[in-house]
Amino acid sequence: MATTPVPPTPPKTPADYPGEELLRTRRLRLRGLRYADIFDLQRLGRDARVLQALLDAPVDDVAGAVALIDTANRVYRERPGLGVWRADDEGGFVGFFSLMAELDPNEVEIGTRLLPRAWGRGYALEAGAALCEHAFGALRLPALIGLCDPRNRSVPPLLMRLGFVADGETEQFGNAALRFRLRREDWQGIKRRVHSAS
Repeated sequence: MATTPVPPTPPKTPADYPGEELLRTRRLRLRGLRYADIFDLQRLGRDARVLQALLDAPVDDVAGAVALIDTANRVYRERPGLGVWRADDEGGFVGFFSLMAELDPNEVEIGTRLLPRAWGRGYALEAGAALCEHAFGALRLPALIGLCDPRNRSVPPLLMRLGFVADGETEQFGNAALRFRLRREDWQGIKRRVHSAS
């Protein structure tokens, strides 16, 4: 009796991640990363102005975007409340924000990467304050750190308005970095901007 060969089963396409919302601010929505975000992440990772400020490698291809999405979703499961979150305003994708413990499990770093269209609008301060509140209120973390390229002139004042203080220099992914630290007991919200006398 002849048998009819069974055609091979096509590989299953992995289901997308749920992309659950973490928080909302007055103008921004932060939610978990999904495979549907690949092309937005690539666009961010290929912007020459964004690349100038990076300490780590850009997410500029499909493989890098998938790796970031998979890593973020692993962190959501393993360390609830930490991760990397897509940020949208009323016009759509503006970048991402993060609370990650990449180099030391006991040190959580706050971070952001925004498209130039979102620069100068106070988004980093607005979402940064919401993430500090989340980190110190909901997660009860003892401290946060912030790192930036020593040539970056915009990040240090922003971190200081959140209450971070300079904590020396370090290295991240082989690059020199300025280090800032904010302890939970020192978190008081956004500080007023200090205008220097001219």
